[in-house]
Amino acid sequence: MIRLVRYLFGRLLWAVPVLLGASVVTFMIMQLTPGDPARFILGQRASEGAVMELRRELGLHQPIYAQYVEFVVDAAQGDFGQSLQTREDVMGMLLQRLPYTAQLSLAGLLIAVVVSFPVGVIGAVQEGKFADHVSRVGALLGISTPNFWLGLLLILVFAVPSEGFPIFGMTLVTEDPIDGITSTLLPAIALGTAQAALLTRLLRGGMLDELQEGYVRTARAYGIDERETTYVYALKNAVLPTITVIGLQLGALLGGAVIVEQVFGIPGIGRMAIQAIFNKDFPVIQGITMLVAVAFVAVNLLVDVLCAQLDPRIILGGEK
Repeated sequence: MIRLVRYLFGRLLWAVPVLLGASVVTFMIMQLTPGDPARFILGQRASEGAVMELRRELGLHQPIYAQYVEFVVDAAQGDFGQSLQTREDVMGMLLQRLPYTAQLSLAGLLIAVVVSFPVGVIGAVQEGKFADHVSRVGALLGISTPNFWLGLLLILVFAVPSEGFPIFGMTLVTEDPIDGITSTLLPAIALGTAQAALLTRLLRGGMLDELQEGYVRTARAYGIDERETTYVYALKNAVLPTITVIGLQLGALLGGAVIVEQVFGIPGIGRMAIQAIFNKDFPVIQGITMLVAVAFVAVNLLVDVLCAQLDPRIILGGEK
């Protein structure tokens, strides 16, 4: 237990410079973006006095380092300021849109895991046979298919002819479980297909490597059941790198949700990000970017804990 606490503490320490680096990149990108936010809000016909007054109100008249320090201090407290367009609190906007993006991303990840694990394992066990060829071709198609095109295809095939799947919008599962599932299924498939293909190829390769290891041959020599050897011993070792990638893919799903949310009209963070970019709404863009960075760090921390529980050698290796 003490070793696990030390391991987690070390991971938390590494998270601090990662988040600081993300804050620097986010802040500087906004500073280097062409155009004056105050001029953009007031319009080209606004007087210089009005523009300067708005710049003072927004804190844009301060030196860059002072603006950055203020940004970091406020962000650490969950304060990203107000939207330049709507004057709404950015954190309130994020919390309002976050459940939709979280529901979509988690559903996409669930589909990816449910599909990839059996297909990847069967492909490895049936190497060179028909099932293996099907899994490899399916994985190649899944990786090659753009999620926006797949989303439009799913709408045309399933949503348009039938009233069972909505074409536009999403209902939260917490509000209506049935409508929540039906409105999430198609966008989740569009979002999770590429991730399922990637995990399938990764898990298949890991299983093939493990099935060639000496402990598998020893287990077979001792007469241990083939199913137990494959699905207990080999799969347990092959799944560790896959779990690590799953953590990274969850962050990628948050990014990929931008396009899928736009296709299906989902009022999530991704759609809000597109609107903020077009409107040059810097506080909203900064808030979204930092939220995604925190999500990346939190998910990878959970993945590290899970991997450490599955393989205690990770903790021992981290102490050396």
